[in-house]
Amino acid sequence: MSAKAREGVEVRVLLDDWGSHPHELADQMKKAGVKLEWYKPLRIYAIYKVGDRTHRKILTVDGKIGYMGGVGIDDRWAGNASNPKEWRETMVRVDGPVVAQLQSIFMEDWVHTTGEVLSGEKQFPHIPASGQMLAQAIRSSRSDQSSMAKLLYYMAIQAARKTIWIENAYFVPDGQVRRGLVEAAGRGVDVRVVVPGPHIDIPMVRMASRFHYGELLDGGVKMFEYQPTMIHNKVMVVDGIWSTIGSINFVNRSMKKNAEANVAIYDRGFAAIVETMIRADLEKSKEFTKRMWKRRGLLARFGEAVFWLFSENY
Repeated sequence: MSAKAREGVEVRVLLDDWGSHPHELADQMKKAGVKLEWYKPLRIYAIYKVGDRTHRKILTVDGKIGYMGGVGIDDRWAGNASNPKEWRETMVRVDGPVVAQLQSIFMEDWVHTTGEVLSGEKQFPHIPASGQMLAQAIRSSRSDQSSMAKLLYYMAIQAARKTIWIENAYFVPDGQVRRGLVEAAGRGVDVRVVVPGPHIDIPMVRMASRFHYGELLDGGVKMFEYQPTMIHNKVMVVDGIWSTIGSINFVNRSMKKNAEANVAIYDRGFAAIVETMIRADLEKSKEFTKRMWKRRGLLARFGEAVFWLFSENY
């Protein structure tokens, strides 16, 4: 980014003030000409807003190419999930008019932070249709009157007739979503959920998630835990035709508090690629059965109950 800024490319970087720690790289980028800003800086007088964060992962190039998913700029994402230090992740690259939608989501946070309004052909070139896939960028934030993040997932669950396959890093769905998954399984939908296994970076979320496994397993939902490393995916594919990839987790923070963004793609060919990817991950996962859930020790049950009580903050 510094190199491109020195070449004269306009480089804008917006970092969340809670989750980002570039250290000396921030000064390096600024000296090179990168316009680097902090989203909602932490201040004593605004401590009550400390939980109002952006979790969006968006990159656009020349207004023509866009990337969306869960990738952070960090060594954990530098490998290929070949060991526990390299996380398993999924991003999607898009071109065509949906890139302008990604830009508008970035602009929402950029204008709020800096007051700078970007406009004109240089920033927003005309983008003709590219290919045959239908794609849409979905944004959500705590100011939504109803949670767009939750509706994205919930409406897809309700519409499913054949399959719902989910990979999600932090899976603590509320009662309505759990009932939706169980009802889908009850009408014959193949519901599979892949979550992190022993290498999860926030163990308390894994414990809170397991608190309600019994309800899901009894309802016919199949739970799998990914074994090789931390799986940070936020991926869902429904009925072999509709897929979504982005930053939205199945937790209260993503549904109600964070600024988030996903891309939804309506295309059988793309859905087949996503399903193939999930099948490969399932081969590296261990199914968590009802028998395993029943055989949990007293200490595990106590920890799950305690951490579930604080799940509103995850």
